[in-house]
Amino acid sequence: MFLLIVAFSLSCCKGNKQREDAIAIVKEWTGKEIKFPENVPCYKFGKDTIPVLCDECLPNEYKILLYVDSSGCSSCRLQLFMWKQLIEEADSLFQGKACFMLFFQPKSIKEMSNLFRQYQFDYPVFIDMTNSINRLNKFPQSMQYQCFLLNSDNKVLMVGNPVLNIKIWELYKSHISDGEKIISKMNTTASIDKVEHDYGKIQKGSINVVDFTITNTGNNPLIISQITTSCGCTKVTWDKQPIEYGKTVTISVELKLDETGSLRKILTIYSNAGESPMRLTLTGTVIE
Repeated sequence: MFLLIVAFSLSCCKGNKQREDAIAIVKEWTGKEIKFPENVPCYKFGKDTIPVLCDECLPNEYKILLYVDSSGCSSCRLQLFMWKQLIEEADSLFQGKACFMLFFQPKSIKEMSNLFRQYQFDYPVFIDMTNSINRLNKFPQSMQYQCFLLNSDNKVLMVGNPVLNIKIWELYKSHISDGEKIISKMNTTASIDKVEHDYGKIQKGSINVVDFTITNTGNNPLIISQITTSCGCTKVTWDKQPIEYGKTVTISVELKLDETGSLRKILTIYSNAGESPMRLTLTGTVIE
């Protein structure tokens, strides 16, 4: 339980209420048995136009279960490049001790095939068009909590998405390796040009844009998996491709507020950098 709570304390920037909610989810799901639906087809996509059924889906001592539904941007939510690296690292470290059970509910098989070919992702995945695994288990709504480390009896040991925070992946690996700390081969380091921007006085209803620049200062590609905002008035865009050593990526933030008064907004950047999550603060005053 301690490791689980630590995982959540590392996972993102949380206020007291959010932290309490996260701990409550951990307590609720720890030890719970995950139910797996029958007759959900398992596919390998690879480079072929038509996905083929998996030859085998063997249970292992540990399972890492990921559930992704059809809402939002499929490429953003799936993060196939990052999961491919996680799986490759796990295979080299644990040699079959842990497997990944990836349950996806795509908008269409064609869209899924295109994404898998783009990232050359040929690991078995379960295509759950009817969302049956979620209907059986009623997973937490947040994507942050729709990934679980399970034992051989399908009981939840840990909760948290290692793609959203590399520190959670370190905890997963430590548990699988019986407490031995294993430093991720995927880790990198990053720096940012500023962590706070003061808009000063801005007009109500106006669109205000500011850019933040992140530089990959480590040896591995930098992958920004998700950027969350504290309100819907903030729109964030960035290049979602891996950033090589020494290269930069621009985080463009667009803010539009329809109420006057002081503002303070928080953005949280999740990546495979040791500094993750990075937190950016927007301040200012909105006037008529």
